[in-house]
Amino acid sequence: MASAATPSAKPRPGWFVRCIMLGFRTLLLTLLFTAAGMAVGLFCGIIGTATLAAIRGQHANMANAYWHVAIPTAVVAGTCTFLWNVVQSIKTLIKK
Repeated sequence: MASAATPSAKPRPGWFVRCIMLGFRTLLLTLLFTAAGMAVGLFCGIIGTATLAAIRGQHANMANAYWHVAIPTAVVAGTCTFLWNVVQSIKTLIKK
């Protein structure tokens, strides 16, 4: 009779490796959400700038869409994402 193979437990990475993995994940997600915030902010800024220029009957200055909408939106999105990921990473490290 063949003996039933017992599933072996996978070795867990050490504390240092987990810290590196969580740090990489934090930086990657921060970069991703900052870029997404920039894209959404730029889209809304262009729509708002074009609408405001059409209402006023003036030419649209699209630099305002970058400086006053897109960049602050990206900074806020990146900061919130970074802080959220740091808190979640600390909770994960404490739990395991």
